[in-house]
Amino acid sequence: MPDPCLPDGCSPAAIDARFEADEPAWVARYVAQLEQRLARLAAIRAELAAIRFDGAYDGADILGYLDDEMETVTMAMAHPRQA
Repeated sequence: MPDPCLPDGCSPAAIDARFEADEPAWVARYVAQLEQRLARLAAIRAELAAIRFDGAYDGADILGYLDDEMETVTMAMAHPRQA
């Protein structure tokens, strides 16, 4: 049965294989959650990039925020123990 906390097509064994044997179990789960968050942010960014915003925040501000958030998530994925 697939784990609802993992991305589609990803198994716990596939995630565990990406990490060293001495890594705590929480690291794999945390990175999988970050991958899901990054995918959601990318989808939101793609959708909002096609929309023009006027007002207090324009599209560049919103996309810039999403880019920064995606970079933060990517850095946390690279070094999960430091996050």
